[in-house]
Amino acid sequence: MLAGRGFLGKGLDDGWEVRCPTCQHITELADTDDFDPGNIELPTTPPPGSGTTVALRVLALTRDCWSCGKDTVCLTGLYPQRPARGYAGLHTTDNPHTMALVQRLLQQHGHGSLAATIKSRYSRTMRERQLANGCAHCDALQGNFPVHEEAHRRLASGGVNGLDTLLVAVCPVLEWQAVIYDNSGGVVGI
Repeated sequence: MLAGRGFLGKGLDDGWEVRCPTCQHITELADTDDFDPGNIELPTTPPPGSGTTVALRVLALTRDCWSCGKDTVCLTGLYPQRPARGYAGLHTTDNPHTMALVQRLLQQHGHGSLAATIKSRYSRTMRERQLANGCAHCDALQGNFPVHEEAHRRLASGGVNGLDTLLVAVCPVLEWQAVIYDNSGGVVGI
Protein backbone atom coordinates (compact mmCIF):
# COMPACT_ATOMS: atom_id res chain seq x y z
CA MET A 1 0.00 0.00 0.00
CA LEU A 2 1.24 3.50 -0.75
CA ALA A 3 1.83 5.99 2.03
CA GLY A 4 -1.27 8.07 2.62
CA ARG A 5 -3.60 5.43 1.25
CA GLY A 6 -4.09 3.45 4.46
CA PHE A 7 -3.73 -0.28 4.72
CA LEU A 8 -5.65 -3.29 3.50
CA GLY A 9 -7.53 -5.23 6.16
CA LYS A 10 -10.35 -7.73 6.53
CA GLY A 11 -13.75 -6.08 6.36
CA LEU A 12 -16.94 -6.87 8.22
CA ASP A 13 -18.28 -8.95 5.32
CA ASP A 14 -15.09 -11.07 5.07
CA GLY A 15 -13.93 -8.99 2.10
CA TRP A 16 -10.99 -6.61 2.04
CA GLU A 17 -11.15 -2.88 2.71
CA VAL A 18 -8.78 0.06 2.99
CA ARG A 19 -8.60 1.28 6.57
CA CYS A 20 -7.39 4.51 8.11
CA PRO A 21 -4.09 3.92 9.96
CA THR A 22 -4.81 6.62 12.56
CA CYS A 23 -8.24 5.25 13.43
CA GLN A 24 -7.06 1.65 13.27
CA HIS A 25 -4.23 2.38 15.70
CA ILE A 26 -6.57 3.92 18.29
CA THR A 27 -9.03 1.02 17.80
CA GLU A 28 -6.24 -1.48 18.44
CA LEU A 29 -5.25 0.42 21.59
CA ALA A 30 -8.86 0.43 22.82
CA ASP A 31 -9.06 -3.35 22.36
CA THR A 32 -6.17 -4.02 24.74
CA ASP A 33 -6.81 -5.12 28.34
CA ASP A 34 -4.86 -2.25 29.89
CA PHE A 35 -6.42 0.57 27.80
CA ASP A 36 -6.86 3.77 29.81
CA PRO A 37 -8.63 6.47 27.75
CA GLY A 38 -7.46 9.14 30.18
CA ASN A 39 -3.82 8.21 29.62
CA ILE A 40 -3.32 7.88 25.87
CA GLU A 41 0.11 8.81 24.62
CA LEU A 42 -0.05 10.91 21.50
CA PRO A 43 2.21 9.44 18.81
CA THR A 44 5.09 11.56 17.57
CA THR A 45 5.04 10.05 14.08
CA PRO A 46 2.20 9.08 11.75
CA PRO A 47 1.15 5.42 12.06
CA PRO A 48 2.54 2.91 9.56
CA GLY A 49 0.78 3.20 6.21
CA SER A 50 -0.17 6.82 6.76
CA GLY A 51 0.86 9.80 4.72
CA THR A 52 2.03 13.04 6.30
CA THR A 53 -1.28 14.80 5.57
CA VAL A 54 -4.98 13.98 5.57
CA ALA A 55 -7.82 15.75 3.72
CA LEU A 56 -10.49 16.93 6.18
CA ARG A 57 -13.93 18.36 5.53
CA VAL A 58 -14.54 21.54 7.54
CA LEU A 59 -18.25 21.36 8.36
CA ALA A 60 -20.66 24.15 9.22
CA LEU A 61 -24.27 25.21 9.26
CA THR A 62 -25.98 28.53 8.61
CA ARG A 63 -28.50 29.71 11.19
CA ASP A 64 -30.26 32.85 12.30
CA CYS A 65 -28.32 34.79 14.92
CA TRP A 66 -30.31 34.93 18.15
CA SER A 67 -29.24 38.57 18.63
CA CYS A 68 -29.52 40.33 15.25
CA GLY A 69 -31.59 37.76 13.32
CA LYS A 70 -29.24 37.67 10.32
CA ASP A 71 -27.89 34.46 8.78
CA THR A 72 -24.51 33.52 10.17
CA VAL A 73 -22.20 30.57 9.55
CA CYS A 74 -21.32 28.43 12.55
CA LEU A 75 -18.47 25.91 12.41
CA THR A 76 -19.54 22.47 13.60
CA GLY A 77 -16.75 19.96 13.08
CA LEU A 78 -14.16 18.00 11.12
CA TYR A 79 -14.62 14.79 9.18
CA PRO A 80 -12.20 12.98 6.85
CA GLN A 81 -12.80 13.57 3.14
CA ARG A 82 -12.34 9.85 2.50
CA PRO A 83 -13.00 8.05 5.77
CA ALA A 84 -12.22 4.38 6.14
CA ARG A 85 -15.19 2.08 5.83
CA GLY A 86 -16.98 1.97 9.15
CA TYR A 87 -15.52 5.27 10.35
CA ALA A 88 -18.25 6.99 12.37
CA GLY A 89 -16.72 9.85 14.36
CA LEU A 90 -17.55 13.48 13.65
CA HIS A 91 -15.18 15.56 15.76
CA THR A 92 -17.21 18.60 16.78
CA THR A 93 -16.17 22.14 17.57
CA ASP A 94 -17.62 21.55 21.03
CA ASN A 95 -14.07 20.37 21.78
CA PRO A 96 -11.58 23.27 22.10
CA HIS A 97 -8.79 21.37 20.30
CA THR A 98 -11.06 20.67 17.32
CA MET A 99 -12.26 24.29 17.24
CA ALA A 100 -8.65 25.56 17.30
CA LEU A 101 -7.73 23.24 14.42
CA VAL A 102 -10.79 24.38 12.44
CA GLN A 103 -9.77 27.99 12.98
CA ARG A 104 -6.19 27.33 11.85
CA LEU A 105 -7.34 25.41 8.75
CA LEU A 106 -9.71 28.24 7.80
CA GLN A 107 -6.91 30.81 8.12
CA GLN A 108 -4.46 28.63 6.20
CA HIS A 109 -6.92 28.09 3.33
CA GLY A 110 -7.92 31.71 2.77
CA HIS A 111 -11.01 31.99 4.99
CA GLY A 112 -9.60 34.50 7.47
CA SER A 113 -12.85 36.45 7.88
CA LEU A 114 -14.69 33.29 8.90
CA ALA A 115 -11.83 32.21 11.16
CA ALA A 116 -12.07 35.61 12.87
CA THR A 117 -15.63 34.81 14.04
CA ILE A 118 -14.13 32.13 16.32
CA LYS A 119 -13.00 33.71 19.57
CA SER A 120 -12.55 32.92 23.20
CA ARG A 121 -15.83 34.11 24.70
CA TYR A 122 -17.43 33.91 28.11
CA SER A 123 -20.49 31.68 28.24
CA ARG A 124 -22.86 32.49 31.08
CA THR A 125 -24.48 29.08 30.60
CA MET A 126 -21.16 27.23 30.97
CA ARG A 127 -19.71 29.82 33.40
CA GLU A 128 -16.38 29.73 31.60
CA ARG A 129 -14.52 31.05 28.60
CA GLN A 130 -14.48 28.85 25.53
CA LEU A 131 -13.62 29.04 21.87
CA ALA A 132 -16.99 29.60 20.24
CA ASN A 133 -18.72 30.76 17.08
CA GLY A 134 -19.77 34.37 16.87
CA CYS A 135 -22.16 36.12 14.53
CA ALA A 136 -20.40 37.52 11.45
CA HIS A 137 -22.65 40.61 11.68
CA CYS A 138 -22.97 41.53 15.38
CA ASP A 139 -20.30 39.25 16.97
CA ALA A 140 -22.82 37.75 19.44
CA LEU A 141 -21.79 34.41 20.96
CA GLN A 142 -23.71 31.67 19.16
CA GLY A 143 -23.16 29.17 21.94
CA ASN A 144 -21.81 25.66 21.52
CA PHE A 145 -24.96 24.04 22.94
CA PRO A 146 -27.51 25.60 20.54
CA VAL A 147 -25.20 25.23 17.54
CA HIS A 148 -24.50 21.57 18.26
CA GLU A 149 -28.13 20.84 19.07
CA GLU A 150 -29.02 22.05 15.58
CA ALA A 151 -26.10 20.13 14.08
CA HIS A 152 -27.34 16.93 15.76
CA ARG A 153 -30.79 17.42 14.22
CA ARG A 154 -29.22 17.80 10.79
CA LEU A 155 -26.98 14.78 11.33
CA ALA A 156 -29.99 12.69 12.39
CA SER A 157 -31.85 13.51 9.19
CA GLY A 158 -29.01 13.65 6.64
CA GLY A 159 -25.87 12.18 8.16
CA VAL A 160 -22.64 14.11 7.69
CA ASN A 161 -24.01 15.44 4.40
CA GLY A 162 -26.75 17.21 6.38
CA LEU A 163 -24.06 19.75 7.27
CA ASP A 164 -22.38 22.12 4.82
CA THR A 165 -18.81 21.38 3.73
CA LEU A 166 -17.08 24.77 3.68
CA LEU A 167 -13.84 23.39 2.34
CA VAL A 168 -11.68 20.33 2.14
CA ALA A 169 -8.45 21.22 3.91
CA VAL A 170 -5.12 19.44 3.84
CA CYS A 171 -4.04 18.90 7.43
CA PRO A 172 -0.84 17.41 8.85
CA VAL A 173 -1.73 13.92 10.09
CA LEU A 174 -0.08 14.61 13.46
CA GLU A 175 -2.50 17.50 14.08
CA TRP A 176 -5.44 15.26 13.13
CA GLN A 177 -4.09 12.56 15.47
CA ALA A 178 -4.04 15.08 18.31
CA VAL A 179 -7.78 15.64 17.78
CA ILE A 180 -8.57 11.93 17.47
CA TYR A 181 -6.55 11.02 20.57
CA ASP A 182 -8.05 13.84 22.67
CA ASN A 183 -10.27 12.31 25.32
CA SER A 184 -12.13 15.46 26.40
CA GLY A 185 -15.30 14.90 24.37
CA GLY A 186 -16.72 16.46 21.27
CA VAL A 187 -17.21 13.31 19.16
CA VAL A 188 -20.54 12.38 17.63
CA GLY A 189 -21.23 8.92 16.26
CA ILE A 190 -22.74 9.12 12.78
